[in-house]
Amino acid sequence: MRSLSDTFSDLQPEKVLDVGAGTGFLSSILCEMGLDVTGIDLSRGMLTQAKESMSCSRSNSDPSSNPDHLNKRQCGYGLCQGDAEGLPFQSSSFDLVVSRHLLWTLPHPSRAIAEWRRILRPGGMMLAIDGNWFDPAISKKIGREISGLLAGFSHDHNPVPFRQIYKPIEKDLPLFQASRPDQCLALFTDAGLKNAKVDRLDDVNRFYKKNTSLSFRMANSDTVFMVVGERGKSEN
Repeated sequence: MRSLSDTFSDLQPEKVLDVGAGTGFLSSILCEMGLDVTGIDLSRGMLTQAKESMSCSRSNSDPSSNPDHLNKRQCGYGLCQGDAEGLPFQSSSFDLVVSRHLLWTLPHPSRAIAEWRRILRPGGMMLAIDGNWFDPAISKKIGREISGLLAGFSHDHNPVPFRQIYKPIEKDLPLFQASRPDQCLALFTDAGLKNAKVDRLDDVNRFYKKNTSLSFRMANSDTVFMVVGERGKSEN
């Protein structure tokens, strides 16, 4: 949470879009900051989980809250089904656009970034958290192989078994093995975002090293990073 709040502290956003909201992990954090968050995901199943997650989160802080409140924005959170590469929102609708572990799953990431920039208001910020889960470097490949062996002999399974899930379509995903900080930064720069930069999220990666299984650490050491960029204040 500290990494997020420090990143956009000067922006003071109100309306936030969480693209590829999934189970609502990032949306929950943003709601706790008091922001008005809209979560969008292509999967109805993910939206159902996000609704349940947010309902639980709000009920813990407000005994009167219930799942119906999510749809009525009683807690500053709304849900929408939609495509990350073609958002159903008007241009300049949000102060902040965020995503987590989404870019590498998209068939047209540059199209998605352009679309996210479109719905940002001038002066707004885009923030993408991602990870190079399938780095083709030899050292990383060896780590993933050892991780698989460790998982086979223990109950400490790697919680991100994406390879088998995405294998049928990985050739159609440009960032499948190229979700590196430099590649994602280039996407932001090419889309015309200003002050684009990378945060290696050292605190987050240290947390994973201390609090995850050995098999996870072998497969995903220092994997997570964040890219940030801004839409120019004078742009139409």
